[in-house]
Amino acid sequence: MMNYQFIIQKMKNLVTSFILFFFIPVYGQNSVHDSLKMYYQDSLLVNKNFKDGSISNKLTVKVINPCNSEKERFDGAVTIIIAAIKNKNYNDSIVYNYPYAQSGLINLKTNNISVYTVNKHQAVLIPFTYCGNWDNDTKVSYIVFYNRKNYLYHIKYYCGEDGKCKLNDKLNITLKDLPSKLKSKIIKDLQTKYHKLSDFQ
Repeated sequence: MMNYQFIIQKMKNLVTSFILFFFIPVYGQNSVHDSLKMYYQDSLLVNKNFKDGSISNKLTVKVINPCNSEKERFDGAVTIIIAAIKNKNYNDSIVYNYPYAQSGLINLKTNNISVYTVNKHQAVLIPFTYCGNWDNDTKVSYIVFYNRKNYLYHIKYYCGEDGKCKLNDKLNITLKDLPSKLKSKIIKDLQTKYHKLSDFQ
């Protein structure tokens, strides 16, 4: 039994590696290998331009196999989010392969992506949730780009049987690496935008 589980996990890791190899290039998309098309059902691409001081920046966010309520697609083999920032002097990116795609897909609301000025620098905030996760325990994830660094946080919530949700995380500890002004902004968003189960879907 253990050998069987080990083989299955190795196969999943191999599939993920192939998907990352073929899908991750955000600038100049490569074609999809035929053997992977069975895993590639949909994608969401967001481009946003902004200035940090006098420097023009391009933000690109891509979700592979995102949540799609219209098609009743709430789970799958893989779900991945890739975010990248590029300007003439610097580029940075982050990739998050959600390990529980069979339980829920990444749910990105494009209008929740924001750019916020902190100490004369631009902070990029990319919050996302997970559809298909009907457990009491859920979460909001945040990708943050700020001052040539990137961060990824998973903030825990608890949703009761009445559909009301509350924070279940020690935010000052979870977000301790962020500057205080930026941390306060994210905490305010988390405290005001996610109160009921439908806010996560």
